[in-house]
Parts: sequence; C-alpha cells; structure tokens
Amino acid sequence: MTTIPLLIIAGTVAAAGYLVFKFLLKLYRKPVLAIDLSPIDQPKWSDPKKIDELTEAFLCNGFEKAGDYRCGQLPSLILSGFVRPSEQTAGVIYDHPTCGIWVDCYVEYEDGGSLTVSNAPAGQEMDPMPQRTKIYSRETAVDALLKKLRAEARHGERVTITKEVFSSHVEDTYQKEMKWRLERGGPSSLEILRVANTLGQSLDSEQLQEATQKIDSAWMKDNGKLKAKKRGPYPFDLPQEFQRPDTFRMKLEQTSDPVPRLNVQALPVYLVLIAALISWCYHGYHYNEEHYPVSLTALMVFFSVLIVLVLLFLAFYDYHRRVRLCPVLKRLADLRPGAFLVIRGSSPSLFYGREKWLGRLVFGEGGEHERASTRLDAVTWKPLGSLTISRSTLLGKVIGRSEEEVLPLTESEFSRAFTVSATDIRLARELLAPAVSEALLRLQEIGRPLVEVDGSRVSIHIECDLSRPRKEATLGRFLEEAEGILETVVQKAGQR
Repeated sequence: MTTIPLLIIAGTVAAAGYLVFKFLLKLYRKPVLAIDLSPIDQPKWSDPKKIDELTEAFLCNGFEKAGDYRCGQLPSLILSGFVRPSEQTAGVIYDHPTCGIWVDCYVEYEDGGSLTVSNAPAGQEMDPMPQRTKIYSRETAVDALLKKLRAEARHGERVTITKEVFSSHVEDTYQKEMKWRLERGGPSSLEILRVANTLGQSLDSEQLQEATQKIDSAWMKDNGKLKAKKRGPYPFDLPQEFQRPDTFRMKLEQTSDPVPRLNVQALPVYLVLIAALISWCYHGYHYNEEHYPVSLTALMVFFSVLIVLVLLFLAFYDYHRRVRLCPVLKRLADLRPGAFLVIRGSSPSLFYGREKWLGRLVFGEGGEHERASTRLDAVTWKPLGSLTISRSTLLGKVIGRSEEEVLPLTESEFSRAFTVSATDIRLARELLAPAVSEALLRLQEIGRPLVEVDGSRVSIHIECDLSRPRKEATLGRFLEEAEGILETVVQKAGQR
C-alpha cells in the first residue's frame, strides 16, 4: 500500500473521530440532579431592557411577581418567576449568558400532568416526561405564549401556585423530571440522534452507539444519588453571592467550634486496636477449628465484634487525622493574607476573606468514580463568564461543558498541555495572562490541574490529596499558585 492511500485512510478516520468528539463535546453534560434557588435583590441581567419588557407583559396580564432567583448549581442562570393564582397559571423568564433569554408559561394539574408553552431555543429534542406536555413556539411575545397556553390547556383540576411556594415548586418539579430521566437510563439513542441532527452532525450506527454508551455512562454514574434536598442555610459553605469579607469572616468565626485535641498518645491506641483485631481473628480461627461446623449464632457474634473493632479503628484514625490537620491549616492561615481557620465539630476548614473574592479549601477523599483531590473554591465580587482550563486528554475534552467552545491557542508549552474552552472568547484571552498559564504549568508538578469559572464561582482543582500533615509544604505551594490565579482572574475581570 502506497503512502497516499495511507494518508487518505488516516485523514478519513481522523475526520470521523473529530466529528464524534465535537458532537460529544457539545452534547455531554454531567446531570444536575437537584437545584436550589436563592432569591436575589439586584440580578445582573444580560439585557435589562428586554427583561423589563417581558416583566411588564406578565404584569399587564394579571400576574404577580414571584421573585428573582439564582440557581446554586448553575450560577450563570438567573430566573424571574410570575404567578396568577386566580387562573392557576405561572410563568418564568430565564436568562443565561450563552443560551440567551426565553420564557416558559405553564399550568400544573392535580393528576400530576402539566402543560408548558415555551420559546426556549433548545430542548424539543428530548422526550417529555409522561403526562407533561411541552409545546415549543417561535413566538417571543408573552401575550402570544399565554394565548397558546390557554388554547391548548385541557379541562381538569389545576394546582394553585402562589409566589410563596414558587421556588420550591420549581425545585421539586425539576427533581421529579431528573429522577424520571435517570430511572429510564439517561438519554435514549433517539434523543441523542435528534440532538446530533440539530447540531448538524450525522452519526452512523457505530458512532451513535459509542456516543450513547459514553453519555449514558456519565449520566448513570450519579444514579442513586438523587436525594431529598436539605432546606435552609449551609453555615460552613461559601455564600451564593459575594459579601463583605469582614462580615463573612465574622459569621463563620462566631459559629466555629473549639480546636479538637487528642488527650492520649496515638501510637499506643493504634497498637491496642491492632492487637485486639489480631487476637479476635486468632480466637475465631481456633474456635472454628474446635467447633466445626460453627453455629450461625457464633458466626454472627464473631463478625459483629470484628466489625465493631474495625469501625473503632477507622473512627480513631479519622479523628486523629483531623486533629493533626488543624495545626497545619492554622500555620498556613497565619501565612496567607485573608485566610482563617474554622472548625465544625472536629473538622477544620481553611477559608479566605479577600477584598474581591471569598474562598474555601476543600479536600476530596475520592471514591469509586473520582480520584482524591484538593481544590480552592471561590466566590468573586464580579461575574466572570464561563471558562474551563483542563489537561489536554481525550476524556477531559469529552466531558467539557456543552455550551463552551474550544479556544485555539498559539503553539507553546501551555497549549500542548492544556485545553481551554469558554463561552466568551475575548474574556478567555484576557484571563489567560502569563501569570495564569505559568502557574498551571507549575501546578502540573503536583498533580493534574483544572480551573473552572462559572459566573461568579471559581474552582481551582488538582488531583492530589494534600490533607496529610507530611504534605504541608506541597499544600502551601498549591495555595500560593491557586491564590495567584484567582487574583489575576479577578483583576482582569475588574478591568473590563
């Protein structure tokens, strides 16, 4: 076979692979299983004039304002609610920096069904939940959407949605739909094919099967984790909105618990627990030799005591680790401007209260589907758009956000190591200052780094557990680089 046919075959394979990759890049989205809506007083709309026109249209049709909200799981999304209890009808205005502004008008029935009329730019490719009809209309006017809703609504007892229950009703409705989609196994092949056609991508049967398997695997990874949402504030998490650093610090320090202490030597306790485990196993072995076959009662007693001993060992180990972590975080807090230590129970947390960002250091122990990690989460004083900087691996590209576009980079050590995707290309180029790219290259020496910016939320993540006291120096290096990235990002954003 000559060189030219080889090049043609290689080019064809590469082109097909690129199409599948680009399709997955746009389609894949790790499912958000539940949402929490937080009321906001002064939302920053992308087009205030258009929002005012839509709001006025709802009010002129007899609707009451049910508040403006931000979604904690999708910080870039802002929504405004409207209700008309006399007609048992509700409406929502959505504003997203990428998808734009759209409106839903809907009614809920007592039998569990619903009807929604929407001018959303996308969504009709997905199957609706049973009994929940959704009509997509190109009409942009609220009057036209409400007219279509009234014409299509069926007779039946409706649910009255008041402004007091609007946010919880939206949260519960969303969670029910996500539960249904997970129980049916995630997106179907037909849904994926429709999305591909909408995006202008054509997939053969093999590519469709591969895409379906990847997307279903990502969806079903979180199957079984859909739980009832906790109500009320989370006192040791970052706030949804930026607040004064001194106020933030005062609130946390007032609720902080005393520093945990270990009043005994750890080594003797470990030796006693290990000796007890070994002795009990030795006793069990000889008991089995002498009384074979062993009764069910004896087996239950043996394993019950064994489990208790193991749990005692693990509990002491976990407590000892947290006690040892406290002085480490305290030393780091004393060295870092704006940093302070907060204790919850016996768990220490390092927080930041800087002038233009609030932060928290988080350790992830890893599990079945994720590696151990260390990350610095932050809330910034000004929304920053959407940006992801990840290692240049195929998996990292496949799981990128669907609304982002890959940013072409000039050939360099950074472009060979990282992929950058963003909704605002100009903003992304401004944020990719040398200080950021050089810091990420240095972070590679510690572990695999990842930077995610979504509105006013920023996360600098590294796949390495730095919670061990012996890694104090490495943790200090990570914090120095992560703080530098955050400062550069908020400084660039402030210049816009």
